[in-house]
Amino acid sequence: MKDQIERAIDLVLEQGQNEFLDLLTRRGVNYTVRPDGIVDVDGNVIFLNINLTKIPIKFGIVNGSFACSHNQLTSLIGCPEEIGGSFDCSDNLLTSLEGCPEEVGGNFYCHYNQLTSLQGAPEKVKGYFDCSYNQLTSLEGSPKKVGKTFDCFHNQLTSLKGCPEEVGGIFHCDGNPVEFTKEDIELAKQGKAPLGLPLSFVLMKNKEKEVKNRHERSN
Repeated sequence: MKDQIERAIDLVLEQGQNEFLDLLTRRGVNYTVRPDGIVDVDGNVIFLNINLTKIPIKFGIVNGSFACSHNQLTSLIGCPEEIGGSFDCSDNLLTSLEGCPEEVGGNFYCHYNQLTSLQGAPEKVKGYFDCSYNQLTSLEGSPKKVGKTFDCFHNQLTSLKGCPEEVGGIFHCDGNPVEFTKEDIELAKQGKAPLGLPLSFVLMKNKEKEVKNRHERSN
């Protein structure tokens, strides 16, 4: 058993990952290395604002939360397969969620990136799902079930096709080129995905209505 553990650690070190493991050790993270070099963690993994451009080791199961926000990540390769707590990869340079956890027990934050798609997202998120402030043109790839609020505001959405079938909290989708109604959201959850009205059209109609109301009051 000892030889097996030593071989696993050697594998990690050979791949140039010793500095990152040292960082985990200094932060008191309780981790184990599998024979194939994958790292499991009993607790939280948090590395914020340290200019990471990639995740230097491959994580397996993290039973706490995993936060890699405020870095320069362009890929989520190396992220845990399963997370018991929340996952936060916000404020990076991500264009894809490929490589993210398959299962998240808490919240999922991927806002403030450059995502154009949600392909690769977990199928189920028990907490909040926040993909706001990206460049999304589609919600295809969204989790099928979100336990709490789903935020997709301030993107480039013209359709809600592919949105979660079930959202336990509020569904926020304002700030897109199209204004969606509550009816649009409910139909989209059923897979009917209607197009909304262009926001410019809605604003124009609201302005016309306002002018008409003022005119009627003045008379």
